[in-house]
Amino acid sequence: MASRNKVLFELPFTLEAPRLTNEALGIDRLLQVTSARGKDGSFDREVTLLDAPDHRLMRAGVTLGHRVVDGLGEWYLDAPHWEPWLPADHAEPMGGSGDLPDDLAFLVHPFRRLAPLGPVAAVTQQRVCYLIQGPDDIDLGILRDERITIRRGGIATARFREATLRPSPAMTPAQRAYLVDALVAVGGVQVDSFPAALKRLGAPGQGMTDFPKPRQVDDKAPLEAWVSSLLARRLLDVVRADLALRASELARQARQVDAEQTDERLQARSSSDDEPLTVTPLLDELCALRRQVHALAGVLEPSWREGLEADLDQVVAGGAISIAALPEQYYAVLDQVIAAVRAPQLGDLSRHPARHVLRTQAEGAVGVLATRVHELSVDSSDADWQAALFAARELTQAVQVLDSVGGRRAGKLRKQLKRLTSLLEPAGLDLGVPDDEALTAMGPRAAFEKGIELQRSLDDRRTARERLVRDWPEVRTSLLRLRGRR
Repeated sequence: MASRNKVLFELPFTLEAPRLTNEALGIDRLLQVTSARGKDGSFDREVTLLDAPDHRLMRAGVTLGHRVVDGLGEWYLDAPHWEPWLPADHAEPMGGSGDLPDDLAFLVHPFRRLAPLGPVAAVTQQRVCYLIQGPDDIDLGILRDERITIRRGGIATARFREATLRPSPAMTPAQRAYLVDALVAVGGVQVDSFPAALKRLGAPGQGMTDFPKPRQVDDKAPLEAWVSSLLARRLLDVVRADLALRASELARQARQVDAEQTDERLQARSSSDDEPLTVTPLLDELCALRRQVHALAGVLEPSWREGLEADLDQVVAGGAISIAALPEQYYAVLDQVIAAVRAPQLGDLSRHPARHVLRTQAEGAVGVLATRVHELSVDSSDADWQAALFAARELTQAVQVLDSVGGRRAGKLRKQLKRLTSLLEPAGLDLGVPDDEALTAMGPRAAFEKGIELQRSLDDRRTARERLVRDWPEVRTSLLRLRGRR
């Protein structure tokens, strides 16, 4: 039935069903609609919501629970804000054990992380739908009357009643006005919308989501807002990569089960379907997060940053072979980044303009790099050349983070750093010279060929060092000019 000018009311909870017929206006009767009409049907529903104690799932827009509708139990997951990574209004029958299905627990793990899941509220929903009819059984509209009770620990903490009038095109303005006035006359309050379910539940479900949308910030934004937005964007990238892998893994498992059921011999099943999906896309996002955090070394609180970097290094180095095998440390990393999005560890710099702070940090680092390279000679130690190359790469990453607030100068600085790095890479190349024991193990001929190859590499590296020393004055001038002084 088409909806026209839907009208919403909040009604007294204990109000008996009001008399709404008016034969003079052509409103002959109200017929209760059974569940056969789908969403407009009447039903009684008992819902138990599952979440962490701080309601982190619901705050993130993920509703998990089990419900009993007309005597039939089912588990459900509803996350419309996370489509297509998570389903909206997904339900599956409740098994005999009564335990949360593994697939649902698997999907919500990034939202739960290390917190326990348990019942946080029980919701009783009593919905009665009436079909409003006129002469000759003409359908004039639908009136949905819904009583909802929320209980925590067995105690009712909230009760409310919502009514929705959905006129059909056949309902006249006079009929609509009569029904609205009749509902108001019995204590109904007309509203523009009903409060969200989380608001009805109360604290802590009304708190901020753990995964906020990155805020739009400009070059005048304080450092705290800018870093928060940067980390929020990276956090979403990590979680979306995680959820995409989980959805793909469940689909792979479903295909495998289907193959086993349709072909008992299993010879035709692809070996690739037997193996869990690689977590490389997620590890790539974690590496990007690590680079971004390290690029902010000049402004982030050192002990916090170093701890997060160490945890990220261990997760990535662990090389999990499947999304299901991720260590607990991965979820601890998510917790740390979520906390940093809310309150970045910046010390006294948090309220300073991001552009000024980051530019000052970059200019100081350029000066240090310029001094280090200036002290190099063709005969400097390999360690000195490699340290200069490492410093140039580190600074390049830091300047990339500056892009959104650094303006054109950041782009020019990145271009000069790229030029310097391209000169340093062949000059600072680690040739991996084998020791005497390794040469002896090669045998005379292999050792001779290795020696020729090594000498050629040494000659190429010396040529690269001579070139850098020759070109350095020009590169140095360009760098220091961008730094703000010659």
